[in-house]
Amino acid sequence: MPSLAATGDWLRPDNRRLIALVCLAQVGLVVLPALWLGERTWVLSAAVLGLGLALFSVQRALLLLFFFNIVVPAEVLLALQLPGGLYPQEGLFLGVLVFALIDLFYRRGLSLRLTPADLPVLVFLAVAVFSALVGALLDNSHSQIVRDARYPLYYAVFFLVTQFAEERDLAKRFLPVLLLAGLVVSAEYILEFAGALDLSTGTDFTRVAGLHGLILPIALLFALNCLLYNCGPYPRWSLFAYLLPTGLALVLTMRRGMWVAFALGLITSMWLHHLSQPLERRRLGRTLLSILGIVALLVATAFFFQRLTGASIGAHALARSRTFIEYEDSVNLASRFFGYAAALQKIARHPVVGNGQGATLTHLNFNPELGRFETWTTLSLDSLYLSLLLKMGLLGLGAFGWMGWRIWRLARRAFAHSADLAQRAFMGGMIATLVGMGVMGLSDGALINGRFTLIFGIFFGLVALAGRSPKPGAAV
Repeated sequence: MPSLAATGDWLRPDNRRLIALVCLAQVGLVVLPALWLGERTWVLSAAVLGLGLALFSVQRALLLLFFFNIVVPAEVLLALQLPGGLYPQEGLFLGVLVFALIDLFYRRGLSLRLTPADLPVLVFLAVAVFSALVGALLDNSHSQIVRDARYPLYYAVFFLVTQFAEERDLAKRFLPVLLLAGLVVSAEYILEFAGALDLSTGTDFTRVAGLHGLILPIALLFALNCLLYNCGPYPRWSLFAYLLPTGLALVLTMRRGMWVAFALGLITSMWLHHLSQPLERRRLGRTLLSILGIVALLVATAFFFQRLTGASIGAHALARSRTFIEYEDSVNLASRFFGYAAALQKIARHPVVGNGQGATLTHLNFNPELGRFETWTTLSLDSLYLSLLLKMGLLGLGAFGWMGWRIWRLARRAFAHSADLAQRAFMGGMIATLVGMGVMGLSDGALINGRFTLIFGIFFGLVALAGRSPKPGAAV
């Protein structure tokens, strides 16, 4: 007579021994780690939950990587650094890669998908590897080479997306996760700001400047496009309400570059929506009024929050904005210009191949604690284009420009030919984001430096999926 273990009859919901064993394992996962981890017990619980969601599913693992990389603050990622110097998102990235290789070899028989953006992305990755070799030949610090080269190589996630995600995932999975992540980061910013504020007097204004705040203008632009095209399962009132906390968090960042990026993305989104309308329904005046209305809504939300808390948000925002005009009085901008001048001098030494990954800059920088300029050595540059020229030369700038231009054209084509409003909204948000980030790149290197390169790699892969074969539909 076959045993229960042999027949598998033990695996049923009324098996009390199995239920007791599962409960004991769950209690062990919660209680035992607390004896060693203390305040960080939640890390193991989150890791087990994430592992359960992502195990052997490349699509779910990509979604988890997408969400995790956006919402977790930088200081938490640093505190959770893995052995070998890997950051948690890199460990998760490697896990996704393992699942992908298993799927590719044993289920798909090495069957690959091709997209029009494959070659530009491959060329950019090859130039990034070559720049690491250049850095080694120029005797740059090996640890700094590893730190710098890891971020451009994050764009390899593009191929995981194009091979394992589906076109329908744009609106059904990645867009909701993006909006949820934007809402989580907004809550983090607002709570951090409120926690540092003396509500009785409205003093102790604290600028919230987390690195993951870059998602705020992006999430706003995607939500705005969903609102414009009235797509998906989201009622318009919920999207309208979404703009309020996310817009408030964007104001609280006090980052001028992100404000400009959002403003340009807003104009781009409204202009694309204007062009997508039938000729007889186009009203330029209505489009301009809509732009002004969105800006007025965000400003009114910030002033309402200021009235509620007594914080001098308007005064600080005005002081930050004045540096656009009175830039000669800003020591921070002067420090930035000194850095740009030093970068141009160093770029002139190796204009074609660059100075390699790991290159550093020595220039005058303002020390706010001592109130004077000092000579500092910096590891990175807050300009996308100068960073590319400095470390990867004209080769890197050309490869990155080719990749960005191809993605922009694919997004534009998918927007023009898609009859699916949800996909059109996603592509509208993507085009607006590319425009805003392209201009923001003059003073920010997030597209090539930092963990958000992973997010843009996923975005680029989704655009390439939609751009493989344009479907007939309404054209712009």
